[in-house]
Amino acid sequence: MTENGPSTTKSDENSAESSAAPRKPRSIRFSESEWAGVEEEAKARGMTAAELVRHAAVSAAAGKLAAETSAFPPEIAAHIERIYRGVYLLSTLKRDEMFREGRQEEYERIRKSAKDSQVAMLNEASEASL
Repeated sequence: MTENGPSTTKSDENSAESSAAPRKPRSIRFSESEWAGVEEEAKARGMTAAELVRHAAVSAAAGKLAAETSAFPPEIAAHIERIYRGVYLLSTLKRDEMFREGRQEEYERIRKSAKDSQVAMLNEASEASL
């Protein structure tokens, strides 16, 4: 169980941390035959249908829908997403434990260090792609 009471902080949706924010459910509609095709393709790629739809939509929004422009295959993206979920769960549990123990300042130092590292890696990746 995680604690997300008033003592915990969440990033603003427009902040730099929004890419790490929890996802919100969205509603989209498919015909039965469309969804069957999505499920079949997802299964073939080792993904859930939701992962395939999310990956395709985000890739299209980023202008990377074509397979030849993908940095890695969708099945790898699905594995990365599963790992992210696990890390997010573990870090949330640890954060809650630290807050219960009154270690908010230590947590904030760790969070800031991790965020600084993330920004540095993104900058390096951005420079490398130029």
